[in-house]
Amino acid sequence: MPRHYRRLWPVAPASPAPFLLPALLVVPLLLVLTVACLAEPARVTIDPALTRGPAGAPVTIVRTQPVLDQLLKEYRGKVRLVFKNFPLASHPGARPAAEAARCAAARGVFWEYHDLLYLPGTDFSREALIGYAGRLALDREAFAACLDARQFRDEIDADVREGRALGIPGTPTFLINGKPLVGALPIEAFREAIAEALQSGGK
Repeated sequence: MPRHYRRLWPVAPASPAPFLLPALLVVPLLLVLTVACLAEPARVTIDPALTRGPAGAPVTIVRTQPVLDQLLKEYRGKVRLVFKNFPLASHPGARPAAEAARCAAARGVFWEYHDLLYLPGTDFSREALIGYAGRLALDREAFAACLDARQFRDEIDADVREGRALGIPGTPTFLINGKPLVGALPIEAFREAIAEALQSGGK
């Protein structure tokens, strides 16, 4: 289980970053469409509060759903993991959960909160989302105020616009240095894409 951090920190400003290599899209039914839309290297913004791994890593993975943490262990120091929100309208709890995760990010525990959201049987009600914050030793009242005020609505909207501009039709979606690898693939496919990126010098 991830460690629970109690130190508070503000969300760092997002910065543009060019990605020039493979990108993973795990949307099996939209294989052709996705490849066509993301055939060129993608350029996305990165919020440091929603990343894992060194900023100077030669390979950047951008995800809108979970990717195996094992990759970070295997490629320690070489891979940076970036999370982007893409809540689907078909999932009524996705948007509140995304905004709640950003409230957690503002308090320095984005990944810990994120991991709770992806546990089996997770409840996305307001009370549950606030409860997860309590499990991470966050101030429940302050967290509820952030959630109720929809403090990070604009940031989520920006992520969705960016995803649509890249031609991403849904989730889960992965970008590895900006170019797509599509399908419900085993970890070996991720390893191959990362290896290709590293062999190309992380460009």
